[in-house]
Amino acid sequence: MMLAMAAIAVARKLVPERQPGWIYKASWDLPLLILSAVLVPLPFLIAWAAQVSGWMKPDQAIDLINIAVAALIGGPHLFSTITYTFLDGRFRARHPRYLALAFLLPPAVVFLGVKQYTLLITFFFSWASLHVLHQIIYLTDCYRARSSWRDPAWSRAVDYGLILTGLYPTGLYKLSMKQFRVGGVVPPYPDWLRGLHLPVLAGVVFAVFLFVWLGKTVAEFRRGEGSTPKTLLIGITTVVSFCLPLGSNLDVLFQGYNTWHSFQYLFLLWLLNRLRAERGEIDNPIVQKLVARDSMWAYYACFLVATGLLVLLTILVRSVTSLAADQSYFVVVLSVLLMHYYFDHFLFAQPELMV
Repeated sequence: MMLAMAAIAVARKLVPERQPGWIYKASWDLPLLILSAVLVPLPFLIAWAAQVSGWMKPDQAIDLINIAVAALIGGPHLFSTITYTFLDGRFRARHPRYLALAFLLPPAVVFLGVKQYTLLITFFFSWASLHVLHQIIYLTDCYRARSSWRDPAWSRAVDYGLILTGLYPTGLYKLSMKQFRVGGVVPPYPDWLRGLHLPVLAGVVFAVFLFVWLGKTVAEFRRGEGSTPKTLLIGITTVVSFCLPLGSNLDVLFQGYNTWHSFQYLFLLWLLNRLRAERGEIDNPIVQKLVARDSMWAYYACFLVATGLLVLLTILVRSVTSLAADQSYFVVVLSVLLMHYYFDHFLFAQPELMV
């Protein structure tokens, strides 16, 4: 009954004039999902400028970047996940066990943050890198779902392989040389891994995927079956992934990727929720009202307020415990962030929701 009333309430089309082959349309996808990759170097440039000018010490610049990204875009993007999970009656009814298991993550984060902080940061960075790349894979799947033809399984595998391998040739090399710092620690690289020559292996695998992808992409466009947005997205992601680990501080470098990822996600979830509202799939009246607005400012403001509460909680933890500043930040933030990762793996398996 509630879904029927929600469907009646949305009398007008919230996502008009969608363009075939694009998630929405070229004038929306290009600046918000694809070319927004220009945001990636922004945290690095700000940190570099702060250090060169003498305005801040390196550690202070890193803290500024972490706080600014988390407050303005990272936090709002992770809280927007609740619109299709906790605030969605159908999700709660259909996936109660999946929902319940998410609550195991915060206590695990707190335990590891206090007892095994290095392990927590290593686990977080590993999952975070896969999560960011999984979102890119999801976007390519959405473009396939919006196209008039279907890629064969081997073609999808090549796309996925290139997306998943670009980050690791240089990244693993830097990790093996212990040249990375994240969350105030150097991620471990056990000596027994050195004999496996993982950076070289990752480089060979990446090169093979890149060579095959270039060949198949040229062939697709010659047949008139190439997808311009999908190709642009994969190409830009490959360049970003391969070049990003060239620096040494993962805190700043990853915040660059996180900025792009979070920016994409905010607009993607806004569009997804408007499509869900059109189909009468939103039963929460607050979410219904927020996504029915022509502007997403109120939608964004709600998650900005939630982020502010998270910042206050971080300050509280720092003041009443003996945890270092980095530990306080990551114990609080990762308690929510890993739940966001967990739920997104569910969303990213459903590109048909964007059709």
